[in-house]
Amino acid sequence: MRNVPGITMFEPAEIDDLQSCFDTILERRGVARSSVEAEAIARALILAYKRGVVDRHELIRLADIAVDG
Repeated sequence: MRNVPGITMFEPAEIDDLQSCFDTILERRGVARSSVEAEAIARALILAYKRGVVDRHELIRLADIAVDG
């Protein structure tokens, strides 16, 4: 992840990884991409990643907790 003052930029591989986690959660939960819950999941994934969590299983677990809690 590259940091530019005021902007966080993700590398293409990072976007692919986050997208894969997002798709996994949506499929497992049966959530539509355009739903409020999907937005909360995306937000939780990005926040966890920006805080240094890079393990796929941990990202998914933390996103689940954030949405459920």
